[in-house]
Amino acid sequence: MPSPRLSPLATELARTDFADDWYRWCDANRAWSAEASGGYETDSLASDVGGYAPLAVGEFLDAFRAAGATARNGSTFPRGRHRSFTVDMVSDSGTRCSLAVQLGRGLNALECRLTVFDGESAAGDAELLHSVARDIRLASGRDVPDPASPYPRPIIGSRSQLEVVSRELVGVLARVAHGWGRSGSEGSPRTVGYAG
Repeated sequence: MPSPRLSPLATELARTDFADDWYRWCDANRAWSAEASGGYETDSLASDVGGYAPLAVGEFLDAFRAAGATARNGSTFPRGRHRSFTVDMVSDSGTRCSLAVQLGRGLNALECRLTVFDGESAAGDAELLHSVARDIRLASGRDVPDPASPYPRPIIGSRSQLEVVSRELVGVLARVAHGWGRSGSEGSPRTVGYAG
């Protein structure tokens, strides 16, 4: 399989640990409480009938806000705004990373699209983060952890997992917003390919 050509956004994300972290965030069975700073009276979301009990959108908003981002109900996903929200991180120079999140129906699965804005104008269209994580790993000659499921999404199985994933994802958004435009070639436009 030929290596994918990375978009400018994927190239920026490849400068971080995003691709490896994405696959780690997808592991709902990890001992997340060891990495979380908060103590949760009811941490596990495991259901008696299998799977995980869905969290209210408000809990996701609270987690991303506690991590330092701006978060609001509703997103730019084309199929409605039910159980969706948007997370924004803005750099000192005004570059904004806007993450649209759609939650899976009856699940805590995070479908994420990231758009970078230079001022008020989008620097391009959004990219699906599960595709970006896969492309980064393949472009660097590594495989993906589960080739039979090439596009995994984080499914939140505990409140401690939500804390860690939101904190680390906000950190990635902050690094991209801060580094955007500084690492591109002089005079070449920064564009982002739209997937969705």
